[in-house]
Amino acid sequence: MAAATSMPGKRPALTPKLSAKVFGECYWEVKELAAFCRHQGLPASGLKADLTKRVKDFLGGKRPKASSAKVTKAARDSVAVGGLKLSTPVRNYNSDQATRGFFQKHCGEGFRFNEYLRGFAKGAQEGLTYRDLVKGWKDAEQKRREGQQAIGKQFEYNQFTRDFFAAKPGASRADMMEAWRTVRSYRGPNTYKEFRKLSK
Repeated sequence: MAAATSMPGKRPALTPKLSAKVFGECYWEVKELAAFCRHQGLPASGLKADLTKRVKDFLGGKRPKASSAKVTKAARDSVAVGGLKLSTPVRNYNSDQATRGFFQKHCGEGFRFNEYLRGFAKGAQEGLTYRDLVKGWKDAEQKRREGQQAIGKQFEYNQFTRDFFAAKPGASRADMMEAWRTVRSYRGPNTYKEFRKLSK
């Protein structure tokens, strides 16, 4: 007789006593991560991936090093003399209006910032120019239209929504939200597949 599959544990509260391992097994909203950072005196701004790493490092015993030196932030690429060009090196990418205008010019009026471009907000990209970013954006959009583009882990909700309605095309948004709240209240993957297991 096969052993019964054990249910995953409920998601614990996000406190300084939580282990980094358990933290990594759970889904956290940006507002929860930012609130934790503020309460612990950590920077509370940035992308969800940045906040997640910051909290995980903190729970794992890593503390940010204090620095007395004032860091000079590099100017955004978009304020370069003469504006952005295809040949401009990617040094300090920013999703601002000037950058939007550049991509609309080279990608069309239907341009929108996507996950591919948001990945360049991390810093300098050795050897890349904005010509490469234009090509990369077009490739990413083509894959998205063909349904080939995987959704990043930081967008688990988006992936869950896609998979839920693919399996239940006649379901309502309220049904999807109820399912999402169920799966995210447990430790473990926040996937539609995991929700199916919990529903059995």
